[in-house]
Amino acid sequence: MGDLYILNTRCKLTDKIRETFEKAGFKVKVSTDSGVSDENLKGAKGFTAICIFVNKCIKPEQVEILKENGNKLILHCSAGFDNSPTEELKAAGISAARVPSYSPGSIAEYAVTQIMALAKNTHMSYVMTKKADFEITNMQCLLLENKTCGVIGTGLIGKKCAMKISGLVEKVLCFDVYPDNEWIKTIPNASYADMDTVLRNSDFISIHVPLLPQTHHLINEEAFAKMKNDVVLVNTSRGEIVHIPSLIKALEAKKLWGVALDVFEGEKKYIFHDKSKAGFRDDPDLARLAQFEHVILSSHIAFYTDQAVDQITAKTIENYMGFVGKGTKDEKAFIC
Repeated sequence: MGDLYILNTRCKLTDKIRETFEKAGFKVKVSTDSGVSDENLKGAKGFTAICIFVNKCIKPEQVEILKENGNKLILHCSAGFDNSPTEELKAAGISAARVPSYSPGSIAEYAVTQIMALAKNTHMSYVMTKKADFEITNMQCLLLENKTCGVIGTGLIGKKCAMKISGLVEKVLCFDVYPDNEWIKTIPNASYADMDTVLRNSDFISIHVPLLPQTHHLINEEAFAKMKNDVVLVNTSRGEIVHIPSLIKALEAKKLWGVALDVFEGEKKYIFHDKSKAGFRDDPDLARLAQFEHVILSSHIAFYTDQAVDQITAKTIENYMGFVGKGTKDEKAFIC
């Protein structure tokens, strides 16, 4: 019946992927509903592959629908693949592929941008001056050049972040369970340290770790207790890394200067959707978080640049071509 069924991403990625596949002669259908309901998945009947982005999640019990559909491949348009049930897919004989890396500089730049925004109160100034309020009593900023930035996780994105922030701060402290001791030598003011040292000595902390059992709620009450006062925390990795109730407690205690979360636990029903009418009425923790002036919540957009969209699209069609035997299959991109 068809080649690719796209679960609508509600961003330009959908159009780019559709146009690229159709130009290559493949038949594509985009779901009218952006959710991952059973009915929406049934719309993929007869299609070889289903394309899924980070704001979608296929549940284990829905794999049976994919089998009945005759679907053979899940194409993740992301590096992460925790939003599909790998073991259940494997048992059903359905393959899955991902985009291992796409424009790490895009996400790193966003992290650095949010550090700058919070340190310089840019977000506050923007809101105030729109109302002709030019008061500066509470607008004192932080200087970066005499500060230390902690980078938790030095994969491709973490490395880019450390490199970009190194010219702005005095010192960069990095933590990774698998330190790259050759790479760290390329940044004169950077060094590896253990997690406790990074937490205790950093004025800014940027998180770049994958979501794994050992990183789930990595930033919890114990971690906040170790941090310096007036620390700036940025998370562009996975929402579940930061424990929201612990974060709220730290904010209420005025432990942090500011927080920027491009990802947050429970984000999937919000990101890429306009929820302004309902607000956070069903999520009291998020409602409380949004009340803090020095908290920036964004819509999982750190990745969203022209280069990233191009690279995600290119790797997604490469994965499909490799799967159907029309190109070289990149085994490293295939999860199962």
